[in-house]
Amino acid sequence: MQKTEVFVVKKVLKIVLAASLFLSSSIGIAEENIDVPKDELVQETVYPVFDNPVSVKNRNVQDSHAIDVGIFGGLALTEPISNTTKMGVAFNYHLNYTHSVGLVWAKNSSGLSKDAQGIKEQFGLDYGRAPAPDYAVLVDYNYKAYYGKLSLTSNGVINTTIYGSFAGGMIKYVHKSYPMLAVGIGERFYFTKSLSLKMDLRLYAHQAPIPFKAGALCDGSKATCGGGGQTTPGRDPVPSYDSFEERLTYTTNLEFGMNYLF
Repeated sequence: MQKTEVFVVKKVLKIVLAASLFLSSSIGIAEENIDVPKDELVQETVYPVFDNPVSVKNRNVQDSHAIDVGIFGGLALTEPISNTTKMGVAFNYHLNYTHSVGLVWAKNSSGLSKDAQGIKEQFGLDYGRAPAPDYAVLVDYNYKAYYGKLSLTSNGVINTTIYGSFAGGMIKYVHKSYPMLAVGIGERFYFTKSLSLKMDLRLYAHQAPIPFKAGALCDGSKATCGGGGQTTPGRDPVPSYDSFEERLTYTTNLEFGMNYLF
């Protein structure tokens, strides 16, 4: 047999072998296909099964046409001079499951912030001579955008509400009152049908005195006052509150409180 004939025979055998393997694999795949009747396929969503389905399905917190009162504490996140803490009380009437209105009264703590106290001790600059906020009274509106439940165990849930807030009112300084506006977002966590933890993040905007006043803050505790290369000697005369210039001020506050729903 010549070399050419041997080469042709080998090619034919390879083609036959490849075709046989292809056909056998196709038959195997076809045999694995299973025809399932359509009426046996899942046609709807399956929800998880809870031990207490009633508490999951129903609205536990019935706050429509209800009143709640609470106390809270706040921390000013962007206040450089005055004491950053405050305490207050709040009253709310829930018009329905979506809207509520109320009153908020907040009392600012006296004294200076930690940074301002450090400046006083190091450089003799007393920012306590500048007018500080005393208290604020606001009308507060809440839009309850979301009501839901958190399942911490298989037997119970914590009800929660997320809301946006808009408030307007007055802030009282030691010498003068200014209009104030506030916008924010908050959330309530109900431990029972009445008792809740309330968290608010608010941005306040209002006119306020500028505490940085040249020739008015040296308290005389240092031989030289002011820092930064300044060498102002002695004690500055105590300025009047009305002598401080004013500007629009923005302050971010984080507030935590406990409320009871009646």
